[in-house]
Amino acid sequence: MGAEAIRKNVNAVLMIAACLSLTGCGALLFGAAAGGAAAGALYISGELNADVDATPEEVIAATEKAFRDLIWSKETANASRTDGLATARTATGRSVKVTVVTKTPQVSTLSIRVGTFGDENLSRMLYDRIIKFL
Repeated sequence: MGAEAIRKNVNAVLMIAACLSLTGCGALLFGAAAGGAAAGALYISGELNADVDATPEEVIAATEKAFRDLIWSKETANASRTDGLATARTATGRSVKVTVVTKTPQVSTLSIRVGTFGDENLSRMLYDRIIKFL
């Protein structure tokens, strides 16, 4: 690749970065990743996702404790070595769904959705409680 081609590629990348920062999409793309890493969980499209150092069985057990701590009505809670699901209702009747899937033998991916379209504040509150009980 010649110097002229490299210069064109660098200019294209700089133009894209400038456009993203002007529209706010850069903050969304780059800030969300940094914020998610700092908080331990990333909230995207109405769902909170995080990797945790626990098996699905441990995550679902901690989720049940978190439901009790928040005084939410547990509906279901099932777990195996490979995955798990727990559901509940908040005091106002909003549905809560927690799914967990094994990523490695000691790490699982946890997903939380509150309601149909998600609720970041309640999802993070539940996530914090789950982590507390792990």
